[in-house]
Amino acid sequence: MTSEVKATKNIGNIRKIDFLMSAQRDFPVREDGASYRYVLCSTPRSGSNLIGDMLHATRLAGDPQEYLNARYIAGFMRSLADGTSQMDIGEYMARLERRRTSPDGIFGVKIHYEHITAQWPKHIGQAVRFLRGYDHFVLLTRRDKVAQAVSLYKARQTQIWSSLDYKFMDADDPRRDKQVDYDPRAITRALSDVIDQEIAWRAVLQHLGKPVVEIAYEDVVADYVGESHKLLRVLGIDPAQAGVTAPSIRKQGADNDPMIGRFKQLLGVAAADNTA
Repeated sequence: MTSEVKATKNIGNIRKIDFLMSAQRDFPVREDGASYRYVLCSTPRSGSNLIGDMLHATRLAGDPQEYLNARYIAGFMRSLADGTSQMDIGEYMARLERRRTSPDGIFGVKIHYEHITAQWPKHIGQAVRFLRGYDHFVLLTRRDKVAQAVSLYKARQTQIWSSLDYKFMDADDPRRDKQVDYDPRAITRALSDVIDQEIAWRAVLQHLGKPVVEIAYEDVVADYVGESHKLLRVLGIDPAQAGVTAPSIRKQGADNDPMIGRFKQLLGVAAADNTA
């Protein structure tokens, strides 16, 4: 594993990642690592930031970040005081577990399937062996795949992935005012990406045969506290101890975005949606 990854084009994104991988978010060090491990199996724009933030805020479920994302790996290397620039994945995850396992012994990681293919491009068997070290899997989905694809397309264009990005932007950051034009070809590619990744996750999870719970973005938006409690119970955490409260949810692509309707019309599905 190496930290020599392609740099992001904006300093704000680097600042955000450095914060997410910094000691500021660490739990007290656990030399023996975690006793229970889970994976948020996600695709881009499926609500993984919303779920991950909730889990971290409880202080009972670790801090499930995109630890296999090359940019986050680079951020981890920058956080080390010893100047280490590369290490194998076993050592990397062991170090993370010591830092990011909550006091009750729970450690979580969020993985988009594209992180799997980037980390093990020709060795899916190694990825499966890595995943077998986890106890529970949470498949995050979004029923409205067109809305998900439009949201992904816009995020790729603006490089704004969550509300946290705004905290680390300079006042003159061009992302603040970037206008995104309708591009049906790019949206089609995004749609293909999210569908391919979800199909791949479902296949891997079926092969693993380990416990899986599925949570849909639309259900989280409709009942944030209820869905959060459902997930916490699955992870063996008492919701009464978690203190979950409903946030002001910034939707990942508004359902009434004209771009969504325009693309659905192109697909010939808008009328069917209206009668659902």
